[in-house]
Amino acid sequence: MNANSIIQASIDFVDSKLSALSDDCKKDFAKRLRLESQPGNTTLVKEGEFSDKLFFIYAGSVRAYYVKDAKNITDWFGFENDFICAINSYFLNIPSPHYIETIEPATLLIINRQDVNYLCDTYHDFDRFGRLAVTQTMLQLQQRVVSLQFESAQQRYETLTKLRPDITQRVPLGHIASYLGMTLETLSRARQPRKSNLI
Repeated sequence: MNANSIIQASIDFVDSKLSALSDDCKKDFAKRLRLESQPGNTTLVKEGEFSDKLFFIYAGSVRAYYVKDAKNITDWFGFENDFICAINSYFLNIPSPHYIETIEPATLLIINRQDVNYLCDTYHDFDRFGRLAVTQTMLQLQQRVVSLQFESAQQRYETLTKLRPDITQRVPLGHIASYLGMTLETLSRARQPRKSNLI
């Protein structure tokens, strides 16, 4: 699949699955997207870096993580048809407190904040799409907070695998444990509930 086909397929996904876009908007949107392919374990954004880029994942997987006391703490996963960005830097124009890196080889569509703002100002349908995307992200973050606060380790693992059944085949278990707020040993027990004494 060539670059133009990938860009068109991604815009068609947004148009059909997320929010309808006019033909003029889709054409303008396509002109402002840049296609990039990266191998796994490639850093897209570094801690302390200003980033005005919004990434759409056409293929592969990506994670956002913090480094605290020399430990990686995974904060977010992105897979096909997800958007991801250094959220603090993108919206507040401050240095990013976290990293973003590919987990698997990834094909990404990239657009900068200035172009997103232009599209929002120019096309009502793109502005609507932007608001829906932000709302969806906020709801996912809220769901994660509730899970961390109120669910047991086994429940957190089961909630994640219901949302993403293939995650253990695509993401290292250490990243999953970190995302769920548990050790690898606790994750191992959560994956074998019959042998677990967790409440």
